[in-house]
Amino acid sequence: MPKPIHCIVAVAPDGAIGAGGRLAWDIPEDTRYFHSLTEGGVMIEGPLCYKELGKPLPARGTVVIARAGQGEFPGAAVVANMSEAIAVAQSMPWPGPIWITGGERIYAEGLPLCERLYITRVGMEIKGDRFFPKNWEEAFPTVISQRFSRQGDTMLSFEVRTR
Repeated sequence: MPKPIHCIVAVAPDGAIGAGGRLAWDIPEDTRYFHSLTEGGVMIEGPLCYKELGKPLPARGTVVIARAGQGEFPGAAVVANMSEAIAVAQSMPWPGPIWITGGERIYAEGLPLCERLYITRVGMEIKGDRFFPKNWEEAFPTVISQRFSRQGDTMLSFEVRTR
């Protein structure tokens, strides 16, 4: 039976997900949420996401979609496109879902393949230069669960959505 494909992302009100090649914030609660959900699954990410983490996270598989010459990615399977990434992720021994984990291009290519979206809405304005696809609310109209939290002055909404 194929592994389900899910997407996990944190976004600012304008859809920003990053700035200067990095995640736009450091929110411990969201980081813990990300780690707990993706554990046991396989993450599909781009080169900048891998480099920001610095290595594959433990207890899960990692597939990096990279063009030739974009660097070395020790501990990760490296492929050229999303279809190869999905095939490799499906063949990995991790029993959990496949997770589309960013960045911008990976989300744009992977979101149409996902059955669930785990989105953290971060109530913080940033000067972002990387964005989540604009049509995500139309693609995932049904909220399965929602939880609110506050990190200092920043409101967070953790939502699980489906098609």
